[in-house]
Amino acid sequence: MNAAHVARRIRERGFSGGLKLAEPLHRHLSLRTGGPAALFAEPDTLDDVITLLACLKEEGVPWVILGGGTNTVFTNGGYKGCVIRLGGQFNRLQMGENSTLLTGAALPLAAVVARAAREGLSGMESLVGIPGTVGGAVFMNAGTRSGEIADVVREIRLFDGKASRWVPADRLGFSYRSSCIPEGNIILEAWLQLTPSSPEEVRSGMKIWTDQRKKTQPSGLPSAGCWFRNPEGDSAGRLIDEAGLKGEKFGSAQVSEVHGNFLVNLGGASTSDFLGLARKVRERVHERFGVMLQEEVTIIDG
Repeated sequence: MNAAHVARRIRERGFSGGLKLAEPLHRHLSLRTGGPAALFAEPDTLDDVITLLACLKEEGVPWVILGGGTNTVFTNGGYKGCVIRLGGQFNRLQMGENSTLLTGAALPLAAVVARAAREGLSGMESLVGIPGTVGGAVFMNAGTRSGEIADVVREIRLFDGKASRWVPADRLGFSYRSSCIPEGNIILEAWLQLTPSSPEEVRSGMKIWTDQRKKTQPSGLPSAGCWFRNPEGDSAGRLIDEAGLKGEKFGSAQVSEVHGNFLVNLGGASTSDFLGLARKVRERVHERFGVMLQEEVTIIDG
């Protein structure tokens, strides 16, 4: 792909958002690894999204959507197509009737949780501290053992490359850390249905979860959150811990000494370091318990 040529074509079509060539992806990922994206686009409006996708299709350029970059890993080679991150109007947040919130897909989940607390709306307390954007959280059904975003999603607005439509939550196929949102669709915004409470009660519930995370999850080192899915009826962190893998290293990547399901960047780690460490963890857990762990993070080799 001639990225400069494609960028010119996109601009000529009236695209008003941001466009960058050879953008280092480690700047946009919580893990702080990954090679460059040939083209990095930040559409600010739905018209921008329509223009961008139409031009990419005409030019035969593959694309991938990126949320907050907290659950995504790009390989050292980066991505040879276009990485898209929503901006502009997709960061809006407004109150609706009957204890609802309308939130853009690009808005940090933390901002929505904080707004719910200020408004005295309950239902998102267990999501406090979960990084990333609303769109990413909905796509992977982010959550904890005590609650997930599927619990509060009423409907979402999807763009399929031609038009946008509202899809109710019961048609999204939510399950453990996943949904059935079709490939090639982009989440634009979501209506969340919360429950009336008081700011004090909501903040009290949030504090319980914040304190628990501080005790059980690492901080201060880059990570992608939980690397592996929990096997049914068990915990990936427990299996990794009992396999004696806490503190295990591969290059500059390490299994956290605080939580076994967090792989952390000690400084200067490459994606290859993390993939090598993850492979070592899977093999050791399989040898010890007969369980083959599956990644929760999305690994993109483009």
